[in-house]
Amino acid sequence: MPVRLSALPCLLLSVAATASHAATPSNAPAACWNAAARRDMQFAIDTLRNSHAGVAGGKLDASAPLDTGARSAMIEAEQVQTERDYRRAMMRFIASFGDPHTGINLNLKTEAWTGVVLDQRDGQYRVIWSEPGWPHALPPVNAVAQSCDGVWTGTYIKTSVAPYSKFSTEYAAAASTHAQSMMFEQGLGHTPKRCTFTLPDGSARSYDLPLRPVAEIGMERIRTVRKTYQAQARAPGLYPLAKGMHLVGMPNFDGAKSGAAYEKVYVELAKLRAAQWIVFDLRGNGGGNSTWGTRALQALYGDAYGEQLSDMPAYGKRMVAAPASIALFRQFADAPENAAYRDSYLKTAHRLETAVQQGERLAVLEDSTEADNLALGAKVRQRPGGPRLAAVIDRNCFSSCMAFLQQLRAIGDTVVLGEPTWGYSPYGEIAGFDLPSGNGALYIASALYASPQATREPFVPDLAYRGNMADDAALTTWVAKTLAKTKPGLKPHD
Repeated sequence: MPVRLSALPCLLLSVAATASHAATPSNAPAACWNAAARRDMQFAIDTLRNSHAGVAGGKLDASAPLDTGARSAMIEAEQVQTERDYRRAMMRFIASFGDPHTGINLNLKTEAWTGVVLDQRDGQYRVIWSEPGWPHALPPVNAVAQSCDGVWTGTYIKTSVAPYSKFSTEYAAAASTHAQSMMFEQGLGHTPKRCTFTLPDGSARSYDLPLRPVAEIGMERIRTVRKTYQAQARAPGLYPLAKGMHLVGMPNFDGAKSGAAYEKVYVELAKLRAAQWIVFDLRGNGGGNSTWGTRALQALYGDAYGEQLSDMPAYGKRMVAAPASIALFRQFADAPENAAYRDSYLKTAHRLETAVQQGERLAVLEDSTEADNLALGAKVRQRPGGPRLAAVIDRNCFSSCMAFLQQLRAIGDTVVLGEPTWGYSPYGEIAGFDLPSGNGALYIASALYASPQATREPFVPDLAYRGNMADDAALTTWVAKTLAKTKPGLKPHD
């Protein structure tokens, strides 16, 4: 009888969640969190199997994590007893795909902070921020975190932080990004309780690192601190860097946020066809619609050449034929910022409807060959006059930002500066699926692109910046000096 009584509220919650998407209460009984985990995990597995373009296309990076991870994910779900258990199980499973296009939103928020921020630099985990006025002693800036909770700091990050991050450990910036997040609690329980540091004077000292709630600190303060080390491009606009050199701020490709500003940028770019350099600042650009970037190239070089460049990132596109894909393109068509492309989006939706009726799993939307792509690449390599291009990239240039970068690099003398990105993902057109429990949503790529870039291969700059990518003044000064020394037609290392 006790089991049946404790399970009853979960049944009621499950019914309510289905109807209203109300999340499971934090204080719900263990049986409720267990039920939510088992149901949501099975839903995630089934949805990925049926709706992910990589799985449908037999891509190793999607099918292997699903095949190997589904069984262990269900075992972990069956052991869930608390909200934290639930979060960790769901996050770990989705993170195992290592692809930011495969995501889950559990509405996690920063709940608390230790007062310290670490970064990985030259193989060591250094303190880059130590909050002044903290209620208890903190290690100073430049102290090196040797160990946390009894293990080397790198091992702590690998075992306690990385499993819940979608940014895989194979990338150059992964250790740094994970180190930056480890001292903030987001309901996953991965912050250390005590760490030992080597201080700047060479001495060693251990510090307790109790969490302080955000309610006491203020989220605005945490945002201010993060801005000192999380890079973001300048706001959409045109900025002079040096004589004949201009920087274009491109922090996102979200038309709803930045479309109006970009329209003004295009007008100004068309006046700069005699400039020496145009530098696209892509720091922190997580994507959206790469057309916002393509139109900048059309403003500089004309519509025909810009249109050719837009075909460089991919030479084929297939999309999962399913109601969610159709709904996604109808949603695109209805968005005011996409008015110019409405007919194209509706045409795609109709093609997907036809594919569903014909029983196709992957509908072919665009189809050419690798040879076609190579031929086009040879044609566009020489730009038709106009200014020379450069781009500033960082670890958070992703998705449509990468597609725009491929367009820029198709021009033979483009110079790329900054730090390596995450790995390239050949996916797009992200569809959302609400979890049955109401605790969040899955985000799954429904389109698969054929691209000359290898899956999960990072984009590496021609010249790496060794400083803080978030220090705008220092970075842009370096960019201007570096490009000014670059000989016409050659990259800096040629």
